[in-house]
Amino acid sequence: MSVISNLNTRQTPNPVAGQTGTQSIKFIAGPRVYMKAVDTVAAPPTTKSNGTLPAGWTDLGIVNGVAKVTYNKSLKEVRTGIEQVLRAEYIDKKTANVECDLAQFDDTLVTQMTGLTASVITAGSIVQFGLGQEGIVNKAVLFVLQNLLDGKEIQLYNPNSMMTFAYNNSGDEVSVKLTGEFLFFTWGGADTAFVQSHFA
Repeated sequence: MSVISNLNTRQTPNPVAGQTGTQSIKFIAGPRVYMKAVDTVAAPPTTKSNGTLPAGWTDLGIVNGVAKVTYNKSLKEVRTGIEQVLRAEYIDKKTANVECDLAQFDDTLVTQMTGLTASVITAGSIVQFGLGQEGIVNKAVLFVLQNLLDGKEIQLYNPNSMMTFAYNNSGDEVSVKLTGEFLFFTWGGADTAFVQSHFA
C-alpha cells in the first residue's frame, strides 16, 4: 500500500497569498510594549516599526515571554418550549484586556505604570514614589509583535486603556506585571476594542 501524500497528511502551508503576501507558516512573536497619553481621536500607527521606537511613544523595555491580549465575547442563548430547544444566540458582553511581564523594574517604568511624578532626592541618583496614591492610569497602548521567522509585524492599538500593575517575584527576579482593560472606541464608524494592523 502506498503512503498517502497530500495537503491533509503533510500539512503543507496555504499557498494562497494574502494582503501581506505569502502567509506566515507560524508566528513566533518578539514582543514590545509602548505607551503614551490618551489619544482623544484614535490614531493607530500606519507604518511598520521594524524594531525601532515608534514616534511619539514611550518604550516600556524588556518583555518577559509574550504579551497576552485576550478578546472575549460572552454569548447568551435564546431557548423556547418545554424542551428548551436552542433558537438563537446573541452577544451580551464583549471584553478585551492585556497582560504582560516587564523586566526593567526601574524609575522610568514605575512612572509610566503609576502616572506619578517622582520626588527627586538626588538628581541622577535617588527618586521616591508615593505608591498607593495612584488610581487607574489611562494610556494609549501599542503592542508590537514581530515574527522571528519572516519579519512580519502585527500591531495592536487601543487609544484609551485602563492600566494597573503589580510586582511579580519569579526566582531571584522582581518584575512588573502590567494588566489593562481596553475601553471601546469608535473607529471606522463602529464600536471597536482594538485596531490590529498587519505589516509585511
